[in-house]
Amino acid sequence: MEQQLDELVDFLASPRSDVRQLAATYIVSFSHPSSEHHQLLQARAQKIVQPLLVICHELPVAANSAMSTLVNMTSSLATCELFANEDVLRMVVRLITIPTSIIADTACMLLSNLTKKDSICRILAKLDVGDVPGICDSRFALDQLTDVFVKGMDKTYNKDAKFNFLASVFADVTNHPFGRRYFLERTSYDGKMPITKIMVFSEYPEVIRRGGVDSTMKNICFEKESHREILDSNETNMLPYILLPLCGPEEFEMDDMEAMPEEVQLLGDDKKRESDPKLRATLLEAINLLCTTHYGRETLRAKKVYPILREMHKVETDEACSDLNHRAVQLLMGDESNETKNDLEPAGDENVFEEI
Repeated sequence: MEQQLDELVDFLASPRSDVRQLAATYIVSFSHPSSEHHQLLQARAQKIVQPLLVICHELPVAANSAMSTLVNMTSSLATCELFANEDVLRMVVRLITIPTSIIADTACMLLSNLTKKDSICRILAKLDVGDVPGICDSRFALDQLTDVFVKGMDKTYNKDAKFNFLASVFADVTNHPFGRRYFLERTSYDGKMPITKIMVFSEYPEVIRRGGVDSTMKNICFEKESHREILDSNETNMLPYILLPLCGPEEFEMDDMEAMPEEVQLLGDDKKRESDPKLRATLLEAINLLCTTHYGRETLRAKKVYPILREMHKVETDEACSDLNHRAVQLLMGDESNETKNDLEPAGDENVFEEI
């Protein structure tokens, strides 16, 4: 079998396009992690990645197969490392941002696998991919990816792509201080903070998009020195988008409701709380992180976050969510004099990496 696989791999680099494309359609079945031949193919990854990226620019059937193979193979972090250079990563980003790309969504899945590697996040954060007509006036990958992610909501940029998996890319990038800085700094081309463009999807119907957005917001909350900006309704104004998925149809006392962010007032009897317990936990972790600063606790108290947590607790069935809810309530309802009004250390572990 190894000899036949070697021959198939060699065909991927054939000078004949029909041979390359036929080889791509055959090899995809060997690449799935459940395949008995998956490890044999992984051992040949160095010979496969570049030819497959070339085939991704060819006929649709072969391009789909080639990209699916790359997605399957990058379940291995060792294979991901083969993408850790500017030229290769630039090819992947362009397969996402070309408006006629029929494999843009699958390429987003590939990039979401790749950004599990610290080295790739570092390259992506600084990557110049050149101008692309039809999207933002920026040459940088993260700017362009953020723009197509927003446009993917109604497929106004590419009729074949929603770009939902880019939310996972943003979550991975914001595991790093340089990524959090990017999302909190105003871009030169439109003067807006990228986080304000994506946080509005925290209640989006598709779980991949809203889940990645939730994780991105949580990661942003690790920036303790930015809590004032994050919570300022005239700046980032992230709090309503953390709270909205945690709200149900409950009614509140008028004094409490009027103090809440406007976006979470008078939600109606049909308001549904986030159904995925992992995403509820992520949002509760964000609240706990905001509670690590005195300013954050004071603001959440003033914005009447406690009544929202109280009503959520009454119907919560997930143990991890209940624990996180209880921890946040303890911080919000505790005697501030006992805390000496100091900032606290985050309860969870943060991924800390050397900055660019």
